[in-house]
Amino acid sequence: MLAVQAAASALHALETLDPNAQANAPMLPNVPGASPHPRSKPAWDLVLIIDTGASMAAWYDSINAFVESAYKIGHFAHVPVISLHSQGFDPTRDVFDPAELGRAGIGDKTQKKVVLVITDAVGPAWEGEPLKAQLARWAQKHPLAILHVQPHPRWSGSALTTRTRRALVTRTLNLRSTELGGPNTTFAVQVPEDQTRDTLEPAQPLTPNSVVIPVLELSKRWIEQWCRLLNSSKWVRQQGLVLTLGVSDEVQPSAQGPGEVGLPLHAQVPQPRQEEEPGPTAEERVVDFLEKALGDTFQLTLLLAAAPLNRHIMQLIAYHLMPQTGPEHVAEILSSGLLQVIRTNDPGSAPFDQIVFDFLPGVRKQLLSRQLDGRKDSYEVAQLIDKYLAPAVPAVEGLAERIRQLSPPDSVTITEQNLPFLEVERDIFQARIPRAQADAVRRMSDNIDHFKVSRLSRRAQIT
Repeated sequence: MLAVQAAASALHALETLDPNAQANAPMLPNVPGASPHPRSKPAWDLVLIIDTGASMAAWYDSINAFVESAYKIGHFAHVPVISLHSQGFDPTRDVFDPAELGRAGIGDKTQKKVVLVITDAVGPAWEGEPLKAQLARWAQKHPLAILHVQPHPRWSGSALTTRTRRALVTRTLNLRSTELGGPNTTFAVQVPEDQTRDTLEPAQPLTPNSVVIPVLELSKRWIEQWCRLLNSSKWVRQQGLVLTLGVSDEVQPSAQGPGEVGLPLHAQVPQPRQEEEPGPTAEERVVDFLEKALGDTFQLTLLLAAAPLNRHIMQLIAYHLMPQTGPEHVAEILSSGLLQVIRTNDPGSAPFDQIVFDFLPGVRKQLLSRQLDGRKDSYEVAQLIDKYLAPAVPAVEGLAERIRQLSPPDSVTITEQNLPFLEVERDIFQARIPRAQADAVRRMSDNIDHFKVSRLSRRAQIT
């Protein structure tokens, strides 16, 4: 979190944008014949637009730390937060909530605002025209930048990448603001002739309805560069996204070599649960992920196969059993194509005792079968679940002991609330139970299947 807090501290440099020289001046000493200068209210707002897509759940702790640090800076009059619904779980919900936009006043160009969009650029909304057009319109009114939560070398797994014509192509550009604190349309643009050197070619002006949006890492160095762009007349090298209003989803050509083929996006956000999942088999999905994932990410995935899933549980297991991992590893799992969403509300806002994610059909069993020591791994995970979740979820109480004894529950009343937890336990036993207990596992599985069939029948009668 220290790196995130340091990144937010870089915004201190924007204090120079305040036209009131006394806004940050110290009070004069209260001596005879002198009166203190009153401290004026800051003139600028900082608007934070935060992506709430499923894969962003891994970054919420970091984002919360960034938002908290931004509030503490004290230079900004207001720090409104706007949710960006990039996932589209609810088809009736807009990408942006009109009430949040109204409270932030982001559409009013007469108000002084700095706008930052915090995202991993994986949600489906990033592939469509409406979001791009909206960001371009705001960038014509205010200084606006995109903060990518992943480091630059890993942007290729998102829509903001230099490697595919299907995506929003970022380019290395040299930018200079012709108006301090001006909107993005006030940027002068130069394209490096050789992007490995500082040699510049003559400025290439944009078309009248184009706008450059800087894309930054969520790091101190990158944000400092962007602040230098806004509060000085210096040329600054940035990754930039060129958007044009009123056009199709096509974007500027990427800097690919002759004959180079654009690569498809490999990140796949979790989708709402489907009864029948089309496409590759569970084994094919797991093998494909194994070939692409970092070693620590795959080992963490094997541990998570023994757990009911939400962002809190995923982070809990990562912290205790694989402390060398970070949010980037959890994010890689969330965008692996192995998961589905079993709740339609925002996955990041779910409480710690509500299950939000599940592996696609058959995937959990494939992962459990690949554990080097499945009994030990499942038992260590179960100990954490039992300790932290059992007080709120009776269904998992005693889970660690049942796995240690390889003894499935004799009988349990299945409900909508405990069903996701019992399905995980059933899968663990099916993968690891000795043959002597096979009948007990079969009865448990039959009871779960009977409950699900009855549930579908009740829903059909209602409709």
